Amino acid sequence: MNRYQLLIRSGLILYWITLFTATHVPLKKGTIPQGTDVPLHFIAYAGLAFLLTWWLSLKWDRLTVKRLLVIFVGVSLFGVLDELLQGIPIIQREPSIKDWIADTTGALLGISLFLIVSKPLLLIRNRFQQKPDQSD
Repeated sequence: MNRYQLLIRSGLILYWITLFTATHVPLKKGTIPQGTDVPLHFIAYAGLAFLLTWWLSLKWDRLTVKRLLVIFVGVSLFGVLDELLQGIPIIQREPSIKDWIADTTGALLGISLFLIVSKPLLLIRNRFQQKPDQSD
C-alpha cells in the first residue's frame, strides 16, 4: 500500500469511528438544534460513502455498477445497524426510519459525488505519487 492509499484509508477509518461514536453518544435534549438530525445523517453518510468509494476505487481495478451497488448496499446496511444499536436502552438514543432514509440517500449522494470528481482526484493522486525529482 502506497502513502496515498494509506492516507485515504486512514481518513476513512477515522471518519467511520467518529461517525459511529457521534451516533451513539447519549445526547441531552436540546444538544443539537431541532430538525437538524436528519440533514446531519444525510451529510454524514454522504461523507462515509464518498470516502469508502474513494478508498475502494484504489483497491479495485475499476468501479463497476455491481461494485458501486455493493458500496451503496453496504453503507445502507451500516445505517440500519447504526439505527438498531441506538435502540439499546443504555445508549439513550432513539432509532429512526427517517434517519436511515437520510443515511441511504446520503450514501447515494456520496457515491455520485465521487464519480463526478474521480478524474480530478486521479490527477491529485498522480501528483502526490510523483517523486520529488520529477516535479517541474
